[in-house]
Amino acid sequence: MKYTLFVPGLTWLDSDAGPELCKDLSLPALSTLLGRGQWRSESLSASEMLCRTFGLPQPALAANLAHAAGLAPAVSWLIADPVNLRVDRDRALLGDIGIMNLSQDETAALLASLNAFFAEDGLVFHAPTPARWFVALPQASGAEFSALPDVIGEDINHHLPKGANGMRWSRFLNELQMLLYTHPVNEAREARGEPTVNSLWFWGEASQPQSLASAYPAVHSHDPLWQQLAQQAGVAGDSPSYAFALTEGGGDVLLHLDAAEGAAQFRDVWGWREGLMQLERDWFAPTLAALQQGRLSEVQLCCHGSAGLHSRTTRLDLWKLWRRPLPLSKLYPQ
Repeated sequence: MKYTLFVPGLTWLDSDAGPELCKDLSLPALSTLLGRGQWRSESLSASEMLCRTFGLPQPALAANLAHAAGLAPAVSWLIADPVNLRVDRDRALLGDIGIMNLSQDETAALLASLNAFFAEDGLVFHAPTPARWFVALPQASGAEFSALPDVIGEDINHHLPKGANGMRWSRFLNELQMLLYTHPVNEAREARGEPTVNSLWFWGEASQPQSLASAYPAVHSHDPLWQQLAQQAGVAGDSPSYAFALTEGGGDVLLHLDAAEGAAQFRDVWGWREGLMQLERDWFAPTLAALQQGRLSEVQLCCHGSAGLHSRTTRLDLWKLWRRPLPLSKLYPQ
């Protein structure tokens, strides 16, 4: 049995600061897996890793997800996820639905206002659940959008719509932000000290669902998007356990382990370090032990970002004692 551990946030996303932030972090099992095996730098975005896992040329997932939600076909679909923008010095940082507890009633009220405001533009907003919104378009947008997984915790100024109609969609964003800013739902949320839905994030445009496929018989993740795509690809896609456990049935398994992801995205150093230590205790150490005992034949590790990597360690590699453990601090580009 082979395990692939995709660990978003394994390396600090600002790679120039990474070596200093983790130089005294003790992760012996992870260091052994990296040092004894073979590894290479691989700078990937979160959406590129998602596409690679499910055999997609690009993250054009709006039609797939809209169809799965039971929405009627449209000329073109965009995902229009509710987000919270906050100003940090000269940057606007994006937080997704994960930092909000949005109710169905709040969602319905916000959508009613959006649909009334953008009716003349032919935009029709839908929200099958508070966590995932869509907009049906009367024609293709003519713009290029950044996938939400690549923008969470980042400065949105580097990810605004581009292409022939990029300015038009930037104007739509400005207009809906002004509408949402003074919306009664957000005023009530602010009064309760809760994050407001002060913008939407458009991404994943598609007119037809794409065919998904996975090289892994099982893809386990706590992320609802990964679970849904695994289901559409026809493979097992439930949540992994919170600590190492061998799955039934054998074969290759991909485990999407996000314990350090949120802290990395929002540049929470202590939370990130704690997440890595949790992964060492619950996953890296028992995975190494299973490889030593022959219960696993191979372990691959990968993460995204500017210091992204891909490693492969077999049981035979563990006998190559001349290969010294590789600390996490040594993975960053010099």
